[in-house]
Amino acid sequence: MGPSSLFRLLLLSPIFHLTVSTELRKFVSRPNVVKKNWDKTLKECEKKNNSHLVTLHNCYDLKMIQDMVSNTFYLGVYLGLHEKTNPSEWSNGEKMTNWTTDGNVTHEQRCVAIHNKRWSNHPCHEKMYFMCYNATAYQLIEQKKDWCEARLYCRKHYKDLVSINNNTQNEEALRRGANRTFWIGLKHDNYQWEDGQCSTFRVIEADRGDRKCSFNGGEQFMTLDSCINGRGVICMQGDTRITVPTDPLTWEEAYDYCKENHDGLLFIRDQDEQSEVKKWLDVTGVPGPVWLGLRQSRAFGFWFWSTIDQVVDFINWRDGPPELPLSYHCGAIDGRGTWSDVKCQTKLPALCIEDMYSTTD
Repeated sequence: MGPSSLFRLLLLSPIFHLTVSTELRKFVSRPNVVKKNWDKTLKECEKKNNSHLVTLHNCYDLKMIQDMVSNTFYLGVYLGLHEKTNPSEWSNGEKMTNWTTDGNVTHEQRCVAIHNKRWSNHPCHEKMYFMCYNATAYQLIEQKKDWCEARLYCRKHYKDLVSINNNTQNEEALRRGANRTFWIGLKHDNYQWEDGQCSTFRVIEADRGDRKCSFNGGEQFMTLDSCINGRGVICMQGDTRITVPTDPLTWEEAYDYCKENHDGLLFIRDQDEQSEVKKWLDVTGVPGPVWLGLRQSRAFGFWFWSTIDQVVDFINWRDGPPELPLSYHCGAIDGRGTWSDVKCQTKLPALCIEDMYSTTD
């Protein structure tokens, strides 16, 4: 695990530098911008590279926006959720025109599973098995995930969630499903996030006006409203988000879990990223310590980020970098944002990172 001995030596060489394009997500307030309608707010965010209207993945994201709105924007801010024209589609983008959902769906998401050998729709946030496909076969994954988590897993390890376009494919899915209940790749949603992200988080308190765009007014929910009202601007930058803490794991278990289910353990490369992680810890109330991707070379003593095989440059140690032979060899962060070395066999929650724009090949 971690870089080879040769690669460790290369990392120490002044002529070797590893660059990573991944940028940790942050929410950027634009308090001096005149309040705008949804379209103009979108364009305001697009002026900045890699910037979008905000997508919410969980209650922590909502709390972050709620705090920013309450402190700055008395008329609230637009979010990235808005009405779409083709509600039913497969995960790979193909449209589905003859599928109907149960009841009169408004802002709710409904995703399709095979249950008792028949298609049925369910709230997308439910966790169940799912079926992926690649160029040659279907594969039932016996891990329980919500629909978006399942899609991300399939795109990371296979091709995508399975699409079914004829009776032959349906029979093959049933055969591979072995009488289990599992997600397939069909989703119905009257709304979509502007940047194309998949999120099953949907806490909407009420509908207003023509209900085409979402905003937050500092409350613990989203509201669907007209797109023409003047609201403040908060933009989202970066392509990688922090996931919720795992159950307690050893460092090695955390490394394997984050690599298998997400995109690795969290790493922090500069003061900006350190500040964003601290904000996230403040909002979530995680007391720490929680695992980071920090690991120490037992042979050479330097600390490196295991997720990206990069020697630590920026540091935020509690008492300076722990040194051999007295140091422990794995790194964690506490609720104040301070790093410390911890015995690797200690069981702690872990913070993973996830590429928010994972797509099929």
